[in-house]
Amino acid sequence: MEAIQPETRPTRILIAEDSPTQRQIIKSVLTREGYEVVVAEDGIEAVSLAFSEIPDLLILDIDMPKMNGYQVCRLIKDDYRTSHIPVVMLTGRDQETDKFWGLKTGADRYVTKGFQLSGLADTVRDLLADLDVSPRHLKHKPGDYSGDGHKELDVLSRVNDLLDRKLFEATVINEISKLNTISEDSGITISSVLSVIAKVTDCYVGTVLLLEENDMIVEVHNPVGREFFKQSQKRAIDAALPDMHPGAKSKQVNIITNADPGFIEGENEECDSIKSILTMPLNARGKPIAVLTLISPRPDAFPEQIRKTMELIENPASVVVDNARLHDGTRRLAITDGLTRLFNHRHFYELLENEFQRTNRYMSQMALIMIDIDFFKKVNDTYGHPVGDDILKEISEVISREVREVDVIARYGGEEFTVLLPQTDIERAKAVAERIRSAVEGHSFRTPEGKIKITISLGVVGFPACPVDNQMELVQLADAALYEAKKKGKNRVVVARYNDAG
Repeated sequence: MEAIQPETRPTRILIAEDSPTQRQIIKSVLTREGYEVVVAEDGIEAVSLAFSEIPDLLILDIDMPKMNGYQVCRLIKDDYRTSHIPVVMLTGRDQETDKFWGLKTGADRYVTKGFQLSGLADTVRDLLADLDVSPRHLKHKPGDYSGDGHKELDVLSRVNDLLDRKLFEATVINEISKLNTISEDSGITISSVLSVIAKVTDCYVGTVLLLEENDMIVEVHNPVGREFFKQSQKRAIDAALPDMHPGAKSKQVNIITNADPGFIEGENEECDSIKSILTMPLNARGKPIAVLTLISPRPDAFPEQIRKTMELIENPASVVVDNARLHDGTRRLAITDGLTRLFNHRHFYELLENEFQRTNRYMSQMALIMIDIDFFKKVNDTYGHPVGDDILKEISEVISREVREVDVIARYGGEEFTVLLPQTDIERAKAVAERIRSAVEGHSFRTPEGKIKITISLGVVGFPACPVDNQMELVQLADAALYEAKKKGKNRVVVARYNDAG
């Protein structure tokens, strides 16, 4: 049997030009080149013919009645059926701003009317060759445009739809861009980005996984139930794994959420399973910095138009998330010790002052532990300062494991550490101190010559157990207790007495 050949036609070019003379000249040149030419006298007719004829290339005059070339190009490039069609903008304008705007509307080439006709033909030939569209198989059926009135109404409707959509997109982008200044806390800023996105999508759970930090901020926008909430986290992490560091595992991700407990307690019949998921990397400075994931229990929750909106959101969202990360990083550098990553001496005093005032105001309790490594100078002299630095880092990790998340650990200076314990009486503080001492004593520290043992001395003070007037007196009492522990033979805990302040 003879194979059926696909339907072919000559390459078709649509010319939109309001000048009859200019229109005829261009048509004659292109016809001689073997192209089939369709002509339009104004912008409305150009749009109508573009959708009904689906030409292979458009030549648009910018200055036309009813609708200019910029507007025609924008409409053509915005519709999936015609967005592939190359557009040549033809104008008498020669300002750089005109050329910039012409290309920004989606035009592929911009030709001024001082052109040579042979040059225009070359431009057309180059564009068609690059896109491999000559000759072309018919891909679209002609539309039904049965009258000039119908044409104009249809085109104006398209213009209104486009304007509405562009206004909507610009509003969403503006709302996200404004979040750059919402908070100094990156978690709050990123949660706000997810909240804006939830307002314009059918998203029930939104996440942003920060790749370098391994933190995932989770926002819940509707009641979903505990199982759906759990599965959403897992799916979001799985979706981000290809962009995470090699060897990264889902269990290493730190989940951060302030979800309304009412949204994750109980069950929701609608949320029986995840039926729609949209994942989008957020890029900054040439690399992915985060992965944004939207999850819904509804099928087809993220149609093509939503996906296009998300593509537009990607850049401003990336900027906001990256700025929030950088701000957090800068602030973290200012308040943490570079070696141990604990709070530094200056920030410790800020936190201590705040906690002392809060404890005094609400007649609560607090405690402070001062820690010093025994014989640390000998460690540095024997093994060198790099080994000493490693031991300092290990000790900070041991201390961190023995205290609560609400407790504040700081590197006070040199080989000294301090632990601030909010809402803790002196007996519990003493028990914590003893637990830290025992943990350090039982830990083996690595050196190039083998493992060694380290001990620490600790001074403990409580407020209002010691009725001091300010936080500085509290530090003095803790120092005095630490000195007493050293004096009594080291590797021990001593609780401060009020008269120790001197």
